[in-house]
Amino acid sequence: MSSETPIKLGFVGLSARGWAASAHVPSLAHASLRSTFTLSAIQTSSSASAATAKETYAKSWPPLDGAEVKTYHGNDATDIANDPDVDVVAVSVKAPDHKAVIDKAIAAGKHIFVEYPPGKTLAESEQMRADVMKNGKIQVLVGLQSVQSAALRKVKKIIDSGKIGKVISTTVIGNVPRETRIWAPEAADNQIYALDKANGVTVLSIVGGHQLGSLIHVLGPFASVSAISSQHYPNIDIFSSEDPTKVIRSVKSNTPDHYSFAGALKSGAHVSVTWKTGYKTTPGRQQLLWLIDGEEGSVKFEAEEGVHGKSLMNISDPTSVTVNGQPVDEYIKAEGIEWVEDPAFVVEEHEKGTFFEFTRREWLEFSKSLRGGKGEFATLDDAIEVQKVVDAVERSAELGGLGIRLI
Repeated sequence: MSSETPIKLGFVGLSARGWAASAHVPSLAHASLRSTFTLSAIQTSSSASAATAKETYAKSWPPLDGAEVKTYHGNDATDIANDPDVDVVAVSVKAPDHKAVIDKAIAAGKHIFVEYPPGKTLAESEQMRADVMKNGKIQVLVGLQSVQSAALRKVKKIIDSGKIGKVISTTVIGNVPRETRIWAPEAADNQIYALDKANGVTVLSIVGGHQLGSLIHVLGPFASVSAISSQHYPNIDIFSSEDPTKVIRSVKSNTPDHYSFAGALKSGAHVSVTWKTGYKTTPGRQQLLWLIDGEEGSVKFEAEEGVHGKSLMNISDPTSVTVNGQPVDEYIKAEGIEWVEDPAFVVEEHEKGTFFEFTRREWLEFSKSLRGGKGEFATLDDAIEVQKVVDAVERSAELGGLGIRLI
C-alpha cells in the first residue's frame, strides 16, 4: 500500500453502540488518521443494525473517497472478507466468534485486526498463527492496547536503560470491583456470555490477560508458573441492563473468582500475581498495585481507592505511576532520559492516559507496517505468549498448584 492510499477497513461487529463504537471510531475518525484509514464496509448481526451503523458513521466518519459504505449482516463473514474494497478485516465481535471471522479473512488473504484474545483458547490462537504463517503477506494486530500507553512505554524505556538496575522481582495485585458487573458476584444481563469459562472471557483471561500483556511487554516472557484458585461467589446475581436496580435471576458460577500465581520470568526475575473480583469499592481499598523492583530502584503502578476503572490497564493508566518515588515524567526529566513522541501521533489533552490514546496509537503503528515500514504493535505472537501463561495458570490451579514449565 502506498503512503497516499487510504487503508480500507471492513469492520465486523461495528454497530452504532458498543466497544468498537466508543473506542475505535473516535481514534480512527480523528483528524490525524482520517487520511490513513477509511471505512469501506460494516457487518453486524442484522440488516437493521448494519443500516443504523452506516447512517451513524456517514456523519461522524464519512469515507474519504465519497464511496458508499457497504453493509453486510449475519454470522458468516465470507462476503466482507472477500470484498475487493476491504484491505483489513477488523474483528470486534465477542471472543467466542473471533475464529469464524478470522478464518474467512485468512482465506481471503486480508490483513486482520482482532480484539484480545484472538482465539477463545490457546489452541485456537495457535491454529490462527499457523494459518497466517502459510500466507506470509498477512499482518495481524491484536488489541492488547495497554502496551501503547505512554506511561508504560516510558517505564519500559527506563528499565531498558538500566537506570533501576537488574529487575529481580515484580508483584501485581489487581481487583475487578463488583460495580463493573461483568463477573461474580454481580453481572449485567448483556454480559452473561462472560460467565461461561468455555467462552474464554473469564476475569483471568481478560483482565488478567491484559495485565499480563503489559507485564510481559515490559519485563519479558514467563519461564514457569504455579497457581491456586478459589471460588468465593458460587452464585451470580444477573441485573437488568435496562434497569440496573433489578435482579432478573441468579446463576451458578463455573469459574474461580480469585487467582494467585507465582513463577519466574525468562530473565530470572521472580513474579507474584493475585487477581480477584467481587469486592465492593470501599474507602481504603486499592484496586491495583504493580511493583517492579530492580537492584538500583523501583517502579510502582497504583490505582487509588474508589477509582475502579483505573485497575484495568487496557482502559486507562493507573492513578499513579512512579519511579523511585517520583512521578514518571519528573523522573525522566531529572535523569535526562530522552523522550520524543512520534509527531504523527496526535492525542488530545483529555484523551491522554485513556483507551482513546491507546487505540489511536495501535492503529497508527499498524498503518506503518501495512505500508511497508516498521510499526510497534501487539501481534499474534504477543497474544499467544499471554495466553500460554493464562493456560498454564488454569492447568496448575486445577492440578493443585503443580508447577508448569513454559520454556
